[in-house]
Amino acid sequence: MRSMAVACLSALSFAAFAFAPADLQRLLKAHAKPVVAFEEVRESPWLSAPVVAKGSMRITPDGLEKRVESPRSETWLLLADRVEWHSADGRKSQILFSQAPALGALAKVLERVVAGDFAGLEKDFDINLGGNEHAWRALLAPRDPQVRRALESIEVQGTGADVQVLIVIDRQGEKTTTRLQP
Repeated sequence: MRSMAVACLSALSFAAFAFAPADLQRLLKAHAKPVVAFEEVRESPWLSAPVVAKGSMRITPDGLEKRVESPRSETWLLLADRVEWHSADGRKSQILFSQAPALGALAKVLERVVAGDFAGLEKDFDINLGGNEHAWRALLAPRDPQVRRALESIEVQGTGADVQVLIVIDRQGEKTTTRLQP
């Protein structure tokens, strides 16, 4: 009986100190950065070699602005209902999230991670968070069946208040690894 009571108390004390998405949210929000540099590597069975892009991201009142500096200059605006692409020479295009739900889910992940709004992801994703405030890893599983059909996995890794890596693998075998600079 005594050993059962000790086991229950141990479990309760562990649960009291478990690292939850709300804890990660507080940590990220307390140290949010207005602009974050990134390096993104896209691997695909259809590419002869990985494609590397570098640039910066910042939260705007309308969403997330992703400025790519190399391999070519372009800007991606992740808005509430669409993504807009702008080239350096003035060309532009857009994709509505209603026509590409998986793209909308990825845009939401990127925007919320950069903004430090990790708990906001719980509405659209089941989050399996491991680690503690010093080193953590979150696996995101989309709740929407349409998005699940397109995305294999999303993983976010970090240390302390710094999101360091975002790994997205789609069901077609493409993998995008985005490293954020602290």
